[in-house]
Amino acid sequence: SMEKGLDPRTRLVLATNPDGSLPALLEDCADAAVDVLVTTPVWTKAEFAALHQKVAGAVLPTAQQILGRVEKVLTALHEVQLALPARPPAAQAAAVADIADQLDALLPANFVSTTGAAHLGDLARYLTAITRRLDRLPHAPAADAERMARVHAVHDAYTEVVQALSPIRVAAPDVRDIARMIEEFRVSLWAQQLGTARPVSEQRIYRAIDATLD
Repeated sequence: SMEKGLDPRTRLVLATNPDGSLPALLEDCADAAVDVLVTTPVWTKAEFAALHQKVAGAVLPTAQQILGRVEKVLTALHEVQLALPARPPAAQAAAVADIADQLDALLPANFVSTTGAAHLGDLARYLTAITRRLDRLPHAPAADAERMARVHAVHDAYTEVVQALSPIRVAAPDVRDIARMIEEFRVSLWAQQLGTARPVSEQRIYRAIDATLD
């Protein structure tokens, strides 16, 4: 039903995506829709029947709303891909490699359900910030390198903590939120005019990292 409702332009935007195909992307949106609709576990047959009815009636319109947000994400991604130099000069190579790593982390397979419907707008903003960074990179590679070093410092501290935590603890909302804080920090450094979802700084990120160890 979702695929039949797509116009040619939208279909073209959605066709190339980290999930690998349009059907896979639509399945990912449906999974994200179920995550929105199923907020608590159910334990009885009656509760399950009621939840099943709720999801069956709402999953399509919810998935369609999510797909609209995904279109904005993929439009922003295409802009990044157009701006990325295929063969960057030596002065820009480290920044381009950093951006490639960032994109891999932001857009894994099943990126819609992994990101979550509530954060797709943030994801589009993070991608727009990357384009702004690439626009400025040729004119100020030294400034870019200084900002990148600041991001790497907090990211390395976060990675060290994640490696020390159990898998269950790593999946906890407060730990996953630190990764979003680091993305917001990137926005504050390279595209401050886009705004951040909340106040962010190195000190706030380090405090959040320390809190995971308490």
